[in-house]
Amino acid sequence: MAKTLTILLNRGPFVSEYADLAVKLALKARAKGHEVNLYCYVDGVWAPHVKADKPYENVGKLLREALAQGVSVKVCARCADARDVTADDTIAGIPQVGLFDFIDWMKRSDKVLTFTG
Repeated sequence: MAKTLTILLNRGPFVSEYADLAVKLALKARAKGHEVNLYCYVDGVWAPHVKADKPYENVGKLLREALAQGVSVKVCARCADARDVTADDTIAGIPQVGLFDFIDWMKRSDKVLTFTG
């Protein structure tokens, strides 16, 4: 029986490796057959902002891979608004939602991990 992992990402890319590590963990868990949710909160909303291809590994590429593998990714709408990050600024397929979506994910999860700093 597949278990559900929810990841809370509070850090943006390029400040530390937390964003990359969170998405890599999500990909590994998904590859093992687990359901995976990733909620971008506070400065984590900057992670889906990396939309363009880069000549190096980056969190935007990892997030696109995660979406393709079935990882559910959402962005905190209030956090995004506070940073002037619009839905058009982020990777397609990642909705901006309220905190209650994260709370619902937590209730349904077997494990919840946070990447903060």
